[in-house]
Amino acid sequence: MITFRFKPIVLAIAAQSLAFALPVHAQVEDAAKEKPRKYSRALEEVVVTAQKREENANDVPISIQAFSPDQLAAFGVQNTTDLMKITPGLDMGTQAGDFTSVFMRGIGSEAWLTSDPSVATYVDGVYYPFSPSVAQNLKGVERVEVLKGPQGTLFGRNAVGGAINVILKKPDFEDTWTELSVSASKAEARDIYDFGMFVNVPLTDNVAMNFSSTFQQDDKVYSEDSTINDKPVPADKLFGARVMLRWQISDRVDTRLTLQGAKRDGTSTLAANINPTPLGTAVGIDGEDGRNYKVNPDLPIFGHLQSFVISSQTEWYFDTFDMKLLLSHQAHSNPYNYDYDGTSLPGASFVVHRHEADIDEAEIQFLSNEGTPWSDWLTLTGGAFYFKNEQGFDPVELTVGGLDPTNLASAGITLPPALQDLLSGITEPLLGGVKTPVYALSNIGLVDTESWSVFLQATANITEWMSLTLGGRYQNEERGVTESKTSVRLLNGTEMPLVEWTQARDENDNPHPLRDTTKGFTPKIALDFTPFDDGSLFYVSYQEAVKAHSYNAFAFYLAPAYVEAEETTAYEIGLKTTLFDDTVQLNLAAFRYEIENLQTQSISLTNGGALSLDTAGSSESQGWEFDIKADIFPSIFGNLVGTINGTFLDATYTDYVDGAGHDPVTGIFTQNNDFTGNNVTRSPEFTGSASLANTWLIPGGPLEATVSYYYNDGFFYAATNDPRFSQPKYDLWGAHLSYLLEESNLRITLSGQNLKDEFYTAGMLKLDFGALGSLGARRTVGLRLDYEF
Repeated sequence: MITFRFKPIVLAIAAQSLAFALPVHAQVEDAAKEKPRKYSRALEEVVVTAQKREENANDVPISIQAFSPDQLAAFGVQNTTDLMKITPGLDMGTQAGDFTSVFMRGIGSEAWLTSDPSVATYVDGVYYPFSPSVAQNLKGVERVEVLKGPQGTLFGRNAVGGAINVILKKPDFEDTWTELSVSASKAEARDIYDFGMFVNVPLTDNVAMNFSSTFQQDDKVYSEDSTINDKPVPADKLFGARVMLRWQISDRVDTRLTLQGAKRDGTSTLAANINPTPLGTAVGIDGEDGRNYKVNPDLPIFGHLQSFVISSQTEWYFDTFDMKLLLSHQAHSNPYNYDYDGTSLPGASFVVHRHEADIDEAEIQFLSNEGTPWSDWLTLTGGAFYFKNEQGFDPVELTVGGLDPTNLASAGITLPPALQDLLSGITEPLLGGVKTPVYALSNIGLVDTESWSVFLQATANITEWMSLTLGGRYQNEERGVTESKTSVRLLNGTEMPLVEWTQARDENDNPHPLRDTTKGFTPKIALDFTPFDDGSLFYVSYQEAVKAHSYNAFAFYLAPAYVEAEETTAYEIGLKTTLFDDTVQLNLAAFRYEIENLQTQSISLTNGGALSLDTAGSSESQGWEFDIKADIFPSIFGNLVGTINGTFLDATYTDYVDGAGHDPVTGIFTQNNDFTGNNVTRSPEFTGSASLANTWLIPGGPLEATVSYYYNDGFFYAATNDPRFSQPKYDLWGAHLSYLLEESNLRITLSGQNLKDEFYTAGMLKLDFGALGSLGARRTVGLRLDYEF
């Protein structure tokens, strides 16, 4: 076990800065030849690093969708959560304080509060495991890659469902330029203002820097008569900035230092109760207000997300191999509160005083190059990864008001004996007629993780048209509860310690140590074929991936919960080809995943006082997808481009007994349910998107018009498959008209999103009082100016 503490990277960065100039070596030439300019931004070839080295996306035997900045702009994608609208099979939603849930092809994690995502997010090589910081603004990016299916060999930790890889623009030594963007959008009772900037500055012949920043003010999606604690709903404000310094020490050494930070203030936990349970109905919630975008919580809602990341990347080019070293330190903070019932009733609320994560990472990569022995038929990629994280709540308070938690029989709820004993004699004398908070349970729940792994992947050209890839990763991850204890604070201010846990509990409520280790080897085998002269690529692959065990230290009257490691076995077959004189790009893939111990979570006042983790014994996800990009009759239309793609998915729990959740009939939280055969959460049977774009060359520059469409067949937010906690099928239409004044480099864009004004949810919490949804954006029309000089 590694016992040293990897602290901020200042010393390591200084050491890298002392790297000496090595003898000049021949730079590897770019294999991709420059092609004639296409005026449509919707159809571009994108170079990717899905296998840790630059390759054309069409040559990579992996299901991948990659987007350049122009493509993202053409489809109206501004942040990573928008990617789902152009990436079938991907579902991304935010709820309860910017927490992001990511599912891909039926694999994901509802355990987003204290566990790590099952789809890994990387920003310029830095792994982001802190769920509130997963949603990233895409200003200043070089490209975005969405890698579908397990990526356990090269991306490793927790990439059991796939990976989202954001690549930033490197500082350029040649030119100074500035990009400015300003936009204003209008929706029902909502104004949105956005300002972005990107600047590149060469400092010397081999030193350059770039800087990007963004500011956004969003008046929220709710109606004008919505209030928070009887006051108007304030706007959300987001500010982010990033600076990158690049020093090309020699032809053989290239190093970058990046500092970035973000701050979001507002009401990110605000949600609407759109489907009350019987308990919610009993206290007067009807759900109609929520569906009309009206909210009136009694709690003064707030959310203050802050993040700071410092990272460095240094690349060495030797005669026989290339080497890359990545170091990073992350500090995230996310204090917020949450109105549990989502109404003006003084029911219950959570106040998170401190929710922080302190993360250190180091990765070293070794890549074969043209000078490596046998490089004419063998490609090697290997390395090691180290990760350390301290994360948790210190403290979080559960405050209970107008409801007597010791006498809820009228609502059909019986508290566990442990909680009744805990509150007996404390709450009852104070509750008669009182409509203000009468007590608060305070919990400190902290978890730490230390993980290291080594990986190697080799691709051998067996013949001119067939290649074999063998890979594997060995991982050793120790995770445990640092601290978990509960106290109670009475109305008069008296605070009494109640319990400090010295043992955890497993799914069967048996004692389990507060610390455990997940370790083992996960292999990958793949074959790819290019038997035809047109370059068509066929591939078949087998891969395993693991997401380490987890602990929930966030519970008020139950011992911390231990859940087993999540294991995925994946099979995939695919085709990438071009048709009709290279005017059509067609990608097809069929897949099957077998998942053991799929991690889930549930929240109930009667089940630990807050959050509980759970696992499905096993689940399966299988389906197929297509992705088509085409120049439509180029000899007739010139620049008419169409895209259409979709994912057909069948994701079910094949063994899920002893599951916990709210009863679909009564709404009461119950244990020991059998969810076997139910659909996996956030996994619609079909998702698809399509677009049609045309570009006309008119005086002054190109005029571009795009119409886009996204369809989601609907899904469940709960393993119970309760329609109350579901998202019915919905579709979204978008359009934009863009004119580029080439002489002045000014682009003017008029855009519209959700033109049908469709009601849908971006996330949902399943609570005792009902379905509290984070509502999707309404019909929005905006004007944007982009200026480069």
